[in-house]
Amino acid sequence: NIVLEGDLSVIFGQSGIGKTIFAMQIASDIAAKGKRVLYVDFEMTERQLYARYQSIVFPDTFFRAEVDKDHINDNVLKGIEEVAKANMAQVVFIDNITALSQSLDKGSDAGVLMAELNRMKKENGWTMIILTHVPKQYSGNTPLILSAIQGSAKINQLVDDVIGLAQSCKDKSLVYVKQCKWRNGERELDADHVAVFERCKDESGNLCFQFRGQGKESDHLAAASGNDKEELNAQIRAMKAQGKTQQEIAQLLGVSQSTVSRAK
Repeated sequence: NIVLEGDLSVIFGQSGIGKTIFAMQIASDIAAKGKRVLYVDFEMTERQLYARYQSIVFPDTFFRAEVDKDHINDNVLKGIEEVAKANMAQVVFIDNITALSQSLDKGSDAGVLMAELNRMKKENGWTMIILTHVPKQYSGNTPLILSAIQGSAKINQLVDDVIGLAQSCKDKSLVYVKQCKWRNGERELDADHVAVFERCKDESGNLCFQFRGQGKESDHLAAASGNDKEELNAQIRAMKAQGKTQQEIAQLLGVSQSTVSRAK
């Protein structure tokens, strides 16, 4: 429910929340199903990539491109289009939109950029996913809305789907995902049914997002009081006494396993 084939989508969230990890995981999953995926990375260097994914093996149909700083193409979009065609890509991720335009606060510039991305999508038959940052307030304190995105009026008009990520106030290890716009089909991840993920490491030590169920966005906006925390700890203690595992407790209560392990 994050990427719909043939659409132009935007994934947004506060800087540092894990959008790149999230998008890389989606891209890898799509590639594992046989699609040729190009991930254009303006965020991480190759060294940073290895630090995050020391033992992961990406599918053969997953391709990654980063900027050659010694030979920067004046027309970034043209360069992306050439590389995508050369690798016969079917799905293109661009991380992130600021590499394409520094003036998205101007509606006209945002409109030109989105029109060009739509042209690329339609002419090449691609699915396209663009990442972008939003102000710090959209991370657990304010509901995720379209107007958080720079140039939002034009982007909203010309993009098919908009997916937001925000950190939960319930637990700093949790991130919830919400569909803020879903043009082609029924929206499933709304304010009453956000998807909840834990940012963690897999058994091989690679950074990843693990699904922890669904919940209401409002549950992740209000910081827990002292009484709320004590009530949560009491629930965790009771479940431990029943013989439930940390993973089972985390899934039942909608918190991370680290919160369960810290409970006294």
